[in-house]
Amino acid sequence: MIVGLLASRSALSPNLIKSLIRSIADVAREDAEHSTDLQLFRVSLMALVNVVQFQSVEVLPKKVVNILKETRDISGILSGLTKEFNIDKFLAVLLESLMEYSSDDDICHELLLSIIKTVPVNALVDRVVSKTLSTSMKLYKKGNETPSSAQERSKVKQILVSINDHYSLELREAVKSSLEDIEVKSKKDNSVYDILCKTLDGGVDSSSALSDSKIWFGLEHPKARVRRATVMSLDADLSLGEKSVSSQKLQTVNDALLRRLYDEDLSVVQAVLSMSRLSEFINHSDLLDGLQKVLKRCTDILILRSDDTTVAAAVAVSCLEHVIGSFSGQEEHATELAAMIFPLILVMPKVFMEFTLLNDIFCMFFLSANQHLFCYKYQSQIVNLKALNAAKELRWPLYQKLVSISSSGQNLAHQNISAVNMDNINVMAEYFLANFDECLRWFDGYCHDLESSKTMFFLILLQSLMKPQKDFCQFFALYESCFPVVTKEWEKLESAGFGVSIEESNRKLLDNDCKAFLDHIHGMKLKELNAEILICIFWRLLDAYIAASCEDVTKDENQKREAILQNLFSFFASHSKVVFKEHLHHLVSKQQNSPARFLSSLFTDEGVAVAVQKESLRSFASVCSQLEEGIRLKNEIDESLLLQLPAEFPSILVPLSNDDQEMRAAAMSCIEGQLLLWPHVSLSGGKNGRSAAWSHFLGEVLAMMVQQKKLIVSDTDFLSEFFTTLLSSSHHRLLVPHNVGERFDRPTKDSILKFILGSALSSSPYGMLKIMSLLKGLGNQIMQVKEVNTLLNDLLEARKSSHKALSKIQVKILCLLLECCMKLTSATAGHSIDSYILKALQVDRSYSEDSSIIQPCVTVLRCLNSSLYGSFNPEIQELLFQELVCLFRSYNGEIQNAARVALLQIKVSSLTIHRMLDFVLEKAVPLTNAPRGKKKKKVTTHSDVGRKGCSKLVFLSSLLDILLLKKDIENRTMFVEALFKQLNTVFMDKEWISEAVKQDEEHAEASSDISQSTATTICYIQQNLLSILEDITNSLTVNDRAQVIYFFLVVEFLEPVYMLLMFIDHVNHMMLLQDESVGSFDIKLLVSCVRSIDDAATCNHIFSLLSAVAKVMPDRILDHIVDILTAIGKSAVTQWDSHSKKVFEDLISTIVPCWLSTSGNEEELLQIFLNILPDVAQHRKLSIVVHLLRTLGESNSLASLLVLLFRSLASKLDNTLEHASTSLRTQWEYTFALQVSGQYSCMVWLPSLVLMLQKLEMSTWDPQLALELLVAMQFISDKLQDPEIAFKLKSLEDVTGIQETSGELMEHVATYLQLVGSKRKDLGVPASVGKELKELMHAVLTSVRKGLLPSTYFQVIIKLLGHADRNLRKKALGLLCDMAKECSKLTQKHNKRVLNPSIRSYWLRFDEITSQHFEKMCHDILKIIDDNTNTSKHSSLGLSAVSTLEVLVTVFPSNDSIFNSCLATVVKHIHSDDLAVSSGCFRTVGAIINVLGPRALPELPSIMDNVFQRCHAVSLSVNSETRDSDNVSLTGSSNSKESLFMSILVTLEAIIDKLGGFLNPYLGKVLEVVILRPQYANNSSSKLKLKADAVRKLMTEKVPARLLLPPLLKIYSEAIKIGDSSLSITFQMLGNFISTMDRSSISAFYINIFDVCLLALDIRRQQPALVKNITAVEKDVINAMVVLTMKLTENMFKPLFIRCVEWSEYVEQNDGLGHANIDRAVSFYSLVQKLVSSHRSLFVPYFKYILSGLVRHLTDDVATPGPARKKKAKLIDPDIQKSRENSTSSVGKWHVRALVLSSLHKCFLYDAGNLEFLDSSNFQALLKPIISQLDVDPPSSLEHHPDVPSVNEVDEMLVSCVGQMAVTSASDLHWKPLNHEVLMQTRSEKVRTRILGLKIVKYMVENLREEYLVLLPETIPFLGELLEDVEPKVKLFAQEILKEMETMSGESLRQYL
Repeated sequence: MIVGLLASRSALSPNLIKSLIRSIADVAREDAEHSTDLQLFRVSLMALVNVVQFQSVEVLPKKVVNILKETRDISGILSGLTKEFNIDKFLAVLLESLMEYSSDDDICHELLLSIIKTVPVNALVDRVVSKTLSTSMKLYKKGNETPSSAQERSKVKQILVSINDHYSLELREAVKSSLEDIEVKSKKDNSVYDILCKTLDGGVDSSSALSDSKIWFGLEHPKARVRRATVMSLDADLSLGEKSVSSQKLQTVNDALLRRLYDEDLSVVQAVLSMSRLSEFINHSDLLDGLQKVLKRCTDILILRSDDTTVAAAVAVSCLEHVIGSFSGQEEHATELAAMIFPLILVMPKVFMEFTLLNDIFCMFFLSANQHLFCYKYQSQIVNLKALNAAKELRWPLYQKLVSISSSGQNLAHQNISAVNMDNINVMAEYFLANFDECLRWFDGYCHDLESSKTMFFLILLQSLMKPQKDFCQFFALYESCFPVVTKEWEKLESAGFGVSIEESNRKLLDNDCKAFLDHIHGMKLKELNAEILICIFWRLLDAYIAASCEDVTKDENQKREAILQNLFSFFASHSKVVFKEHLHHLVSKQQNSPARFLSSLFTDEGVAVAVQKESLRSFASVCSQLEEGIRLKNEIDESLLLQLPAEFPSILVPLSNDDQEMRAAAMSCIEGQLLLWPHVSLSGGKNGRSAAWSHFLGEVLAMMVQQKKLIVSDTDFLSEFFTTLLSSSHHRLLVPHNVGERFDRPTKDSILKFILGSALSSSPYGMLKIMSLLKGLGNQIMQVKEVNTLLNDLLEARKSSHKALSKIQVKILCLLLECCMKLTSATAGHSIDSYILKALQVDRSYSEDSSIIQPCVTVLRCLNSSLYGSFNPEIQELLFQELVCLFRSYNGEIQNAARVALLQIKVSSLTIHRMLDFVLEKAVPLTNAPRGKKKKKVTTHSDVGRKGCSKLVFLSSLLDILLLKKDIENRTMFVEALFKQLNTVFMDKEWISEAVKQDEEHAEASSDISQSTATTICYIQQNLLSILEDITNSLTVNDRAQVIYFFLVVEFLEPVYMLLMFIDHVNHMMLLQDESVGSFDIKLLVSCVRSIDDAATCNHIFSLLSAVAKVMPDRILDHIVDILTAIGKSAVTQWDSHSKKVFEDLISTIVPCWLSTSGNEEELLQIFLNILPDVAQHRKLSIVVHLLRTLGESNSLASLLVLLFRSLASKLDNTLEHASTSLRTQWEYTFALQVSGQYSCMVWLPSLVLMLQKLEMSTWDPQLALELLVAMQFISDKLQDPEIAFKLKSLEDVTGIQETSGELMEHVATYLQLVGSKRKDLGVPASVGKELKELMHAVLTSVRKGLLPSTYFQVIIKLLGHADRNLRKKALGLLCDMAKECSKLTQKHNKRVLNPSIRSYWLRFDEITSQHFEKMCHDILKIIDDNTNTSKHSSLGLSAVSTLEVLVTVFPSNDSIFNSCLATVVKHIHSDDLAVSSGCFRTVGAIINVLGPRALPELPSIMDNVFQRCHAVSLSVNSETRDSDNVSLTGSSNSKESLFMSILVTLEAIIDKLGGFLNPYLGKVLEVVILRPQYANNSSSKLKLKADAVRKLMTEKVPARLLLPPLLKIYSEAIKIGDSSLSITFQMLGNFISTMDRSSISAFYINIFDVCLLALDIRRQQPALVKNITAVEKDVINAMVVLTMKLTENMFKPLFIRCVEWSEYVEQNDGLGHANIDRAVSFYSLVQKLVSSHRSLFVPYFKYILSGLVRHLTDDVATPGPARKKKAKLIDPDIQKSRENSTSSVGKWHVRALVLSSLHKCFLYDAGNLEFLDSSNFQALLKPIISQLDVDPPSSLEHHPDVPSVNEVDEMLVSCVGQMAVTSASDLHWKPLNHEVLMQTRSEKVRTRILGLKIVKYMVENLREEYLVLLPETIPFLGELLEDVEPKVKLFAQEILKEMETMSGESLRQYL
């Protein structure tokens, strides 16, 4: 992925690309070889693809190709990748690479063929072919014929063959393109085509038989002449007909010739058709298909008259000749051949101009002899004539009688051509009339693709229609077959833009026949001609229809005739109205039947196109206009038509009500036309005595409508309102004039209504619906028409008929009539409609999805309102309500919703409800729906309900739903008793339930529907009964409250006395009603119901009812409260959904106050619920208890609940169980307690924790109570982690309450902690429980104190310190210390979370109140110290107090006087005999001094005296213990004494730090303590030693020099008596002190310091008995001297250094102590080495003072000339003296020489560049002494002196010294002698000497580099000797040096050896 991403983001260098490709290929090979997962190889391959795709890669390396070709199924993998990614570039590079390597690698060639076969590379064929052809050209250029070249040619051919097999089309395009490119680039005379053919065919001579390559390339060549020549060669090649020719070659020829048959150059096509052996190469089916396409192509060319018509005509004639010659007599191809000839049978007139001379010459020389006959000037005619001859020979039935013309070459006159065409069309028309079905199928299947074929067909059809038909049946058959075809063809032309409008000049063609078209065919386009012919065909078809319609026909034929008429009118009206305008007029005017009736059917029927409707209305208006014009002009008119047109007035109302405004405008023109005819209509009717019923009002109605034309056209709804106003007496609209309704009297209005409705009833259903919709506003008035009542009744009866279902229109009509009849008006009052309503409401379940059943019922329900329902008599109301109850539970949702709305609107009486309820219990039976006028019968069984459509259970369920829905029923409280009876029946009466269930099941089987189970229905009934009772119960208080409010609102305006009387009366009335209702409530029944059922929802309803009763009548509940609580508990176990939860909470809220009023024990109530909680689901417990606590009050009840839970949990725990706190978290009581407390704020549960601890009585301790306390502490610990407390503290919300409660909690827990710790065994608490309990209490205390403010915390501690129990006070001190330690970490970054962040600032800085509490607490602690430190029995308490005070002083520093008091008190108790107390006092004193600083000065003398006394006493105690003495009274272990010494140091440290300037009187003793005391000097305790070092360093920093230096210098004499530790400490302090001294102090004391240091430097020579480690002491002395010299000026330093030199030489003159000069020399040169290391180049000049000493020590000349000086003899131990004399002096000399060499090396190192010391004289003086050290042997006892440098160390020093000497001298004058001396040492017999010499030479070579070349002549002979040394190490070194020299010189030096 990384490689792919890199390759896609940036351009890489070619070398990097190659490396990446090779690396990826290697990885891919590893994945392919060693991994079984193909996905890994795919990933590697995709990386390679990405690199090739995004980078510039021309060819893949051979190694990569080898890896890919070895991969299994690489072709399949690449094929899969191409489906997911675009890898074309990679495939192109891969294919070209494979082609590059395939010439020498057969596997690459096979892989290439496999990829071409498997991978889709069609987009890359062009590149592959180009590469292949280029390879072929290269092979030709080689010229020589070898086996390898033959093999390469074979591979090239295989590649082309493989491509041809899979990508033939792409191959041909690629070959053409490649050949064109190659020929353009080639400059040779010979053809590239010939070269390629010769190359691929192995040099075969072109004169011989055609090769495969020549055939293929020739026929696919881009040049037409080559393709034409190849075709001719194929025809002449006789070898292709031999049997030896392979079938593959023949197939190749076949495919190539077929492609050439479709060649774009017609001359090539002509060449193919001219082949004499064409049928041998191409099979008949392929040839026939090719001829068809070629002939169509040529026909199009001839028709379009393009430039190549001559060749096209020749090709067409050739095609016809092949048709005649090759397929003559083959009937299986007759259909196709006839279709080929069909468009050419129509002989075209002269269309071409004469050819030019050039054309004649072209025809003469270019075409063959056979083709000269096509050079006539009339090519098209010749083709037609040839086609006619071919048609005659074809023997196709349609062509049998065709007229042919001799093709003698003479010019044909236009008249002759037209006559021939007419004769042929007549012949074919006759055959067509006899076989039109067969001819139409043939035309539609084979001849519909050419315009010329269509022209021929249209002419034949036109001629056929012009022939007279025998009868209507013959015409209908012809119409039925032809009309769909011609309409289809017209629509095609119309979509192409033809036939939309026709020029007037062409209109005359409509009246002509085919001959006219044939005469005018010249100069017209075929599509335009076809359009004209089609128009004429429609006209002739119309004429034929009119002629056929004149005959008398049967009823069935009449229907067909009407269908044809409507189809023709619809077609003419829908297509090109301009074209078919005359057609429409002719069709309407020649209609034999009533035109008015026909036209009205078009705009009143449903489904007619809008355009047709509009055109029919226009035609209707046109008929009216033409008729009126005829009357006006006194022409003869049709009198019957004059009466028919006004009679269609109701029909015109249908389009007038349409939503389309254009439609309404067209209909309004018809109304105007009728009004225009009206005077003539009335006059004609009067004359003939045929006055219609509408004659006396229709004219006025038409006039009124014309007056309102604009409103009718513009407003859709206006027409309905117009007729409503016109025909009614009370309806008016703003836009309708007021006088419209007054124009006619009532009888006339009824006549108008009857006329319109009568016409509508005789119209189509759609027209009927539209007309009745216009009259919808009349409502029930339309029912006055008898026919309408009959229609309504018939539709209601037919809706349940199983024979014929109502249509959708009929259903809409029925709904409309029902809606009208239920719309009462004043004019229709008293009209009975109840029978229609009841019939419509009768819905059987078996028709639940039938719209004819559903929609009428829904319509009635929607129209039913309160006024209509109230107008019925009680019997009808009861029947109607019974139907509504059944429909309310209908299985159709639409009916159910409508019934619900209807029930909400009507007002039902209480008596009706009572009768329904009693009916269900069989007390009475409602009335049946008996016919009107007959006696109403009563049925004594409840099966009547089943006949109504529902069973008794369903009826009761629906009735109860209605009672729940309708809350406006008066006196609902009267139903309580009846409802409780129903409740008792459905719960307890098993017999009634069984009978009802049986009836319900029978009803369900009869209706065969799927409904809910009877058990569900019964449960639903039970719940509804309970819901109704609950609703009534709740309404008691609501109604009472509302009535009282209403009363006070009313009586406000009345007199006081009257107001009082009314109020008393009202109250009495309410009490009476309530008493009656209270007595009806059966609580015992409700409890029994709860016990008898298991349904959760029903239980919830009962509980809700009990809650409502408890609110209204609590006294009724008290007697059954225990049973109710038991039932509540039982239900809580099994149900707790959201509704059950709400019900439970409501019931608890009402029951608990009743419980508390009788018992008052809340713990008993909690225990009742806790007993059932284990059986309750987990998610239910919490809600139950939380609501219970809320009801009881959380402040008290939460603590009680926790105690009960923990008591239950403790009873389960085993008191011997370890880690009980871990197991209790898994108990439900504990987790539940956490969940419950989590529901409240910390302001609730935190006080509850304190109250809980108070409820746990500590006086009755037992192991069980300990477990309860363990659980409680674990719970408190978990709860204190609640982040709410921290949030409240941060926001300063309820801080006071939290602090007080937390303080109380801490006090209780601390008390219990002490009690558990002290009385655990006495109380019998197990050790494991006690341990866990204490740990938990500590955790609680830690959590509590983190959230306490300091003032609160100090108050709690003060309370605990005042407790009588000493252990508790000690525990309080411990808590205080812990808190102080945590506060000490507040300022540390990583410890800022030790306290709550919101209170951290309060602990960092005390306010005034906190300071007061702090002082009070400190006084209490001091009181404890005074009372307990001197009493050994209670010393631990005193020690705790002292330690606590120390911590407080450290953590809470204060400026108040409290710490002064504390200091005085603590100092008094330092002298305590208890070392622990004394140690604690010392530490506390130190802490207080650190805080008070100089304010502690008054107590300093007392403190110092106690320090010295206590230190001296303890030291004596230690010494006495050593001597086994018991005289010391101090008590304490060795650890206590060590602690005391540490405490003393702490105190001293504080005193030195804060009061260092006041310690002058005590410095000497202090130094003795910190230096001379073995406890501080020796390394007995690392902590003590470190602390003592810190104190000593602090003294050097804090005490002034003038005070500290004198006693420090004086203490040397005492320190040397103690030992090396004290001496080292002394000079370490001195060195530290010197580093802090200023210049003035140095000037004053440097000589004194130097004298003491010089004195101490002689310790090596003196070797005191108590000093064991002289080297360490000497090192400290030298360090102090060096530190001093760093502070000195040169004038100060030089005398001191000369003194040191003299000091070292003075000892050397003492002949009695020869060894001493060595010891002092070691000390001196150790000092010199340290000085030169520290001062570097500054110290180099001082080497001139010690030059002679350096030379002496290097040459063993230790005697110094000069007078001997006497020195006071020192007493030396004889044994030591003897040991020194016996020791080997050579070790000391070795040591001195090592120090000298090291000093000289550093001198040379720091002298480089300046040569302040190493000048020529000094160089000569030191050269030989230093070189002589190469031959010095080390002492034998050197390994026994670890402080002396080893041999290796000295050798390294020596090499470095000599080498650096050469480098520093920087002159070949010095290098040559030095080099010579060193080389001479290489001839030593000692191996070590030779190796050292070689190392020096190597050092010089490496550091001098090219400058050493001047020394090569002298060095090379020595190297030659060393190269032959017998020691391998020597030879190895010599070889390394020689190699380095050769490298440096750049030449080989071995020739000089």
